[in-house]
Amino acid sequence: MGLLVFLLIFDIIEMVIKMKDTIIYLIRHSEQYRDYVYNNAEKESEINKKIVLSIRGEEKAKLFANKDELKNIDVVYSSDYARAVATAKYIAFNNKLTINIDERLGERKIRNDR
Repeated sequence: MGLLVFLLIFDIIEMVIKMKDTIIYLIRHSEQYRDYVYNNAEKESEINKKIVLSIRGEEKAKLFANKDELKNIDVVYSSDYARAVATAKYIAFNNKLTINIDERLGERKIRNDR
């Protein structure tokens, strides 16, 4: 048991050392289209996932992706929200990457759906 714990701690320390020069950017989605029509047949949380970027939001996301800090990115992750993927696509495209979509990156649920 003692050796197992030591090896686990060693692995964690080794991982932290390797990540010393790692930079993580957390980016909020660009401007969303606000005139989305709600359909009572769907849960609000499902509708929220489908809200897209506005035309201005698409333009802003494209310009934002050209920032020097976002060049030479190794990996891109996004929630499964349409507007988040639409924002990330420009960063991914500029770096010749695919987007890793992870639904765990979605919004926190702090109230009941209607």
